[in-house]
Amino acid sequence: MKLSVGTNFDDRLPILLKDSHVDVFYGKLSSDLVGGGRPTFALPTIDRARVEEHVKLLHAYGFKFNYLLNATCLDNLETTKDFHYRLRELLEWIGTLQPEYVTVSLPMLIDMVRTALPDVKISLSTFANVNTLRQARYFEEKGVSEITLPESRNRDFAFLESLSKNTRLDYQLIATNDCMLDCPMRQNHANFQSHASQCNHVTDGFALDYYMLRCTERKLQHPEELLKSQWIRPEDMYIYEELGYHKFKLTERMKTTEKIAATAQSYSERKYEGNLLSLLNSRMAEADFEMPNFSKNIKEDFAPSDKMRQVYRLLFSFQASIDNKSMEGFLEGFCSKRCDRMDCDKCGYCAEWASRTVSMAKPGDEALKEFEQLFAALASGSFFESAAGAKAVWSAEGESLLGAVIGRKPEFIRDMAGPEIRKKAEELAAARGSAQVLRQDVAKANVLCTPADFRMFALSDLRALGFDTAELDLEEAAG
Repeated sequence: MKLSVGTNFDDRLPILLKDSHVDVFYGKLSSDLVGGGRPTFALPTIDRARVEEHVKLLHAYGFKFNYLLNATCLDNLETTKDFHYRLRELLEWIGTLQPEYVTVSLPMLIDMVRTALPDVKISLSTFANVNTLRQARYFEEKGVSEITLPESRNRDFAFLESLSKNTRLDYQLIATNDCMLDCPMRQNHANFQSHASQCNHVTDGFALDYYMLRCTERKLQHPEELLKSQWIRPEDMYIYEELGYHKFKLTERMKTTEKIAATAQSYSERKYEGNLLSLLNSRMAEADFEMPNFSKNIKEDFAPSDKMRQVYRLLFSFQASIDNKSMEGFLEGFCSKRCDRMDCDKCGYCAEWASRTVSMAKPGDEALKEFEQLFAALASGSFFESAAGAKAVWSAEGESLLGAVIGRKPEFIRDMAGPEIRKKAEELAAARGSAQVLRQDVAKANVLCTPADFRMFALSDLRALGFDTAELDLEEAAG
């Protein structure tokens, strides 16, 4: 077993994993001419000197290094003179690192890398979408040494056996991605990530990840997607080894050093106890990920910064748990299945397992409403308006609570209290970075618009109307 692990360029990583099954560390500059598979803002900010120092340390500990040039789109610049000059300089620098591998996605880059770095092995990215034996043989003839297969093929055992028997290439399987099975947005997402890490792109690292947001929403709506996702548990690697597959790639290089190392150790030991989703690249806990460089996304010319923070928070709104031990025997059920030729609704295998093994955290419905509002705002263009200048939109729940609150006020102050609470609620929504006025905005506005000596009655009215005032009670107690 050989593991390939993403590096965040923390020098503790090779020390923590010196006795593991890690063979290769992969990574790249935060941004460069070609770009890669993760947006700049989500990666540690590093320069060439930091890369050079770190790669020397990796080699000193006996690890290999794989530099990533796996963008899927170069805006057609790869056929221009200036790009060629700049790419030649980048490849010359990469050569000084003495990497064992360079990963590419574009066929033209295979030729360029092989010409500039003839002693470096070329690894073909999963973004190249090698899904057939014919495609694999084509790249074998092109001189590729290794192919990382798209994770949607991880459970197509007939395909895997055919590749292993009929080619001489090394293959790598991604074990920890939680992408949707046969994701219809996969290529679009790869293009997005590529441009989001290119130093010469017009967006300069700005990245609103629509595709990740849609993926998260889908899993909230359909928990069985978590089981359809083609991950490989540490305990199940032997099944692939029996087919001749011994290389496994572990994502995610955006995680903390401790999380990267812990995941690699679990696979090295072939066992894991706990929530399977925490082992994968699922966004279960912000603490597992390095804090993004939001300066790349704070560009008011592109989108309001307060709304971009809301977008990032939504990526962590999906909370679920799968006891890893409960998945014993699940993979064996695919030995005789061809998921690419089956109707999931008629099969029902993953849905049945999900009903027994997936535990969803609440409040999922509230998060889905936020997603619905976000996508509606993106579609209409209102997302790109600053909250201060946007017209307030009242939710039905907000209007209902406002009416109920005003109805409990003394009659002689209702005409004055109504407009005052409405205005304050809209201000609170804007402060959240939203033009949508929700129940919590109305509740807080009701308290704030009430004289301090009478706020206990405002809180009591809210409780009588079924609103949980715990948070407001704490704020009031704190003054």
